[in-house]
Amino acid sequence: MFNFLQGSILYQLANREENSDMKFAFFLGCVEPFTQDYGIHAFAAVSLFEIAKQLDSALYYKKAVKDAEVSLSFLESSGELDSAERETKGTLESILKKAELRIILCCTGKSSEPTLEESKEEARDTIRSDSNNPADKRLRSHWASMSAEAKKNFMKISISKLRGYVERLYGEEGKEALEEVLDSATTNKKWRFWMCRTCSQKFFYVKKFRNHLEQEHGGKYKPATRYHTPEMLSEVWAGIIFVGGWEPVDAVAAAEMIKTRLEFVKEFVYENGWSKDWPLAADEERSKLLKEIQFLLVSLWERKALPFTTLGWMLEFPILAQFEVTESLITECGLVETPQRICFWDSHELKRILDLLKLFKFERDDGTDLVCRAVERLCGRTRVKEKIEFDDQFSFMLLDRRLLRGEIAPFDDEGKIDVCKHDYYAKTQPQGDDIITWLLDYPRIDGSFEFPRSVRAHNLDTCVAILRAIHYTCRDWGTKYVRKLEYLCYRKVLTDAKNLCTSEDERRRIAPEGEADVAYASLLGDRCEELKTDKGEPPNGVHFVFAVRDILEGASQPTFDFEDLEASLDLIHGHQDLSDDKVLESIERLSFVVTNKVLLADSKILLIENSRISLLNELTRLSAIDYRSYIRNLLKRFMREELNELVKMDAKAKVAAAEADLLSREKQEKEKKSRSKNKKRGVIKKTSTSTSADTEHNVEPESSPPLKPVEEECAEPEDTLSGERDRLDISANTDNQEEAAKDMQTMHGEDLLLKHMESPHVAAATRCNLALDMTLKALCKIKVLKEYLVRNRQQFADIQEGQIPYALRDFFTAFAWKEIKDGMYSYLLGNVLASLEEVHSMSRDAAELLVSILEFWPCWKTPDIESCVTHIFTLEEYERMSCSKCRKNPNYPEQSSYGVVMAADFIRDLKCAFGKMKLEDILKLIRMEYTMLCDTKTEGCGKANFVQHIISRCPPIFTIVLIWEKNETANEIHETTKALDWEIDISRLYEGLEPNTTYRLVSMVGCGEAEEYLCLAFRKNRWVSYRHEALAKKVVGTWKNVIRFCEERKIRPEILFYEAVTK
Repeated sequence: MFNFLQGSILYQLANREENSDMKFAFFLGCVEPFTQDYGIHAFAAVSLFEIAKQLDSALYYKKAVKDAEVSLSFLESSGELDSAERETKGTLESILKKAELRIILCCTGKSSEPTLEESKEEARDTIRSDSNNPADKRLRSHWASMSAEAKKNFMKISISKLRGYVERLYGEEGKEALEEVLDSATTNKKWRFWMCRTCSQKFFYVKKFRNHLEQEHGGKYKPATRYHTPEMLSEVWAGIIFVGGWEPVDAVAAAEMIKTRLEFVKEFVYENGWSKDWPLAADEERSKLLKEIQFLLVSLWERKALPFTTLGWMLEFPILAQFEVTESLITECGLVETPQRICFWDSHELKRILDLLKLFKFERDDGTDLVCRAVERLCGRTRVKEKIEFDDQFSFMLLDRRLLRGEIAPFDDEGKIDVCKHDYYAKTQPQGDDIITWLLDYPRIDGSFEFPRSVRAHNLDTCVAILRAIHYTCRDWGTKYVRKLEYLCYRKVLTDAKNLCTSEDERRRIAPEGEADVAYASLLGDRCEELKTDKGEPPNGVHFVFAVRDILEGASQPTFDFEDLEASLDLIHGHQDLSDDKVLESIERLSFVVTNKVLLADSKILLIENSRISLLNELTRLSAIDYRSYIRNLLKRFMREELNELVKMDAKAKVAAAEADLLSREKQEKEKKSRSKNKKRGVIKKTSTSTSADTEHNVEPESSPPLKPVEEECAEPEDTLSGERDRLDISANTDNQEEAAKDMQTMHGEDLLLKHMESPHVAAATRCNLALDMTLKALCKIKVLKEYLVRNRQQFADIQEGQIPYALRDFFTAFAWKEIKDGMYSYLLGNVLASLEEVHSMSRDAAELLVSILEFWPCWKTPDIESCVTHIFTLEEYERMSCSKCRKNPNYPEQSSYGVVMAADFIRDLKCAFGKMKLEDILKLIRMEYTMLCDTKTEGCGKANFVQHIISRCPPIFTIVLIWEKNETANEIHETTKALDWEIDISRLYEGLEPNTTYRLVSMVGCGEAEEYLCLAFRKNRWVSYRHEALAKKVVGTWKNVIRFCEERKIRPEILFYEAVTK
């Protein structure tokens, strides 16, 4: 059903497609699925017939005829047909009739050329902007007025700004798409990769991708044995054929020299397989034949259609045998593995070879060139000329500096990324406004490749069609290969038959006189009777029987008719009186025919292999994804808006300056008139203070970002930290706008941003304790906590409780409402730091900070819902002891905690001692050292006993705090981190739980050298590290990478947050 559905989709795409090359590709792609489907339909024959009509190809007409005949035969054997099957039968009969007629009329086999309209469509691959457009003129004018340094800064695309722009424009989908692009670029240092459209795997090396297609997705036919797989003639042999003189050798004189002057002949010098010392013959006919043979061999090799078996067969021909020169003497003379042997043959043998070579085809008329043309058209739209680099902090994309000079080099198909540690534009002097032309041009790209759509959808239909076309080509490959094996089996049987006749000649030679000779025909018939029951691996007895039948019948071609064994035996016995000469003649004739067919089969297989490789190359080209092309239009749009914003601010600044100048002139004019009027009345002017409300403006203080819920979905802290340098939307009056506009002309965007962010809240954020920052980050990475807060955000948003810091409430309220974006994070973090310092004695220890946060956060407690700390973090633990001496079982009260605290060196030592012991077992072993005394106050005996730890409920988060000496070596940190399992079973640590109560590590806080804290979180199936600096986000990878990361940077994990795995 899948094959029929896939074929139907491709068939419909072919019928809807207007471009003839694409139409052919879809029709060719749907043939294989329809062929694999076992339903009663005519789609495969119809598709082949449509392909044949487009190419006027005898190859596909014959395939359509064959497919139609097979389908009709199946229908005729099905008995009574329904209306749909009768309609199918009519379609097949019509195809059969029309295809056979076209074959008779001789097809041209010419591929169709693209129509005029298709050529015009290809020429319109780019929408050019109108340079006379007023908006375009404004952009060009502003660009011309910018300084060289401002132009260079404009070419630097802030990744944080781009993230914010994409999120505002496309939401979560765009954010994830951009992160995928940036992660791939920063990790692999390449924009270009190859994506398998079948399994979505990515490859950054083309050879690995091709091998993947061939090994995993049927991109190459895999014969049972490669022994008989044809191989192309090597370049070495081709060079020998190219340089040879190909002049006829005087065979009589050569034979005489070998017989009489062998030592002299042995001294002949061979250069590239040819010797000029052999005597030549003045034979124009042979010379002409040899030149034609050379031309055909060279032409076939150039088209990759010359198998080595053909040359090998030619070199096996005996030479000078009629002159009684043995093959051993020929070998001594150096005439081994050289095409010069061919120059010894007479005209009859040369004509025989030439006739065979003329049967070879130089190319396969299968329409592969149309597929290549279609792929070229599609790939041409997504090729990229511009390079895009990164700075060493991966904070900025650096557009190709050649755009500043208007020099666009040829296409950059490598897509390699250079990380620039120095000023990328230092030696570049901007010239002209070609960059504006580049910004305003819109390359036409298929909608499936528009950001933020999944790149896998790009050309998916065409990729599937070409892959299925490769499968169909492999089917042809396999058919020809199987047919070749049949010919080889047949030739082996003929050799056995000839050897049987030769053995009879030997028997006759040594047999006593008067003993009757056995005829070859009778001998072969007796052998058939012996072998008729042999049905093993071919060539078997049955093959021998049918080959002998062809020999005795004098067949001109092998029949491969294995239907009626008994009838064949009867026919063999009916030719017992056939003469020995005719038997040998028939064997020789069939051997010659079969040998030719084997050689032709090898050449055809090579042609099919060429088509397969060509299709595979096109599929490889089409599977290439260049992220630059994917985000190119996005970048242009983003940069256009940035430039438009600069133009607007410049215009506002000019308007404001003009208004100020006008107001100043009006004021001067009023004062002049007032003085003139007072002078006329004789009034002395009175000096007084007054305000000119129409020329002064009240300046409001900059307001802080509000903490109210917003409708649009905003980024999480880890993504918004990178956007702290983005522009804040701060309300300001006209004077502030004028000042900002003037500053914009002299400062880059980041300097302007920092000017606006100089508020008390942001200043406090700069004093933020690193441990607090990373602890909050680690909490924000816990999925179950985030979901709980979002679900209950209405419950605790307005709760206020006395001395509890409001800053923590504000931080997690903003987090629950997904409002932390732009510069908000630093603002909130600064408030948290300042508030906690007022209420609680601050510490640089992350564990103590965690306890402070959990105890002082107002959002934890509301009257309507369970305490968040209790629900998410708190362990309600009971300790039980059974005295081994007095058998008392004292009951101890329930104790609450946020997790367990362990010494890092204890864990490391036990792991080194016990090897494969899991983390939960190590923790249990450490806790076993904790004992309690049997209380004498309750009539106990005072003996120390082991304690049982029991919990009845699993909190969603299980926290482990590690205590370090803080002087550990890199190796000790490695061994400790290696002991921390990514997944633990706390049912082995506590009693009262179901077995296999699994928790997985989701985030942790670590401390490095110089008390530098960082956060590690598991996101999108990989570990990512976060630091305090903006944009300091780095993909670490697997847990093994985390262990190596901690060792290399001496990071000591201090707080581990494990999240319960949902069963």
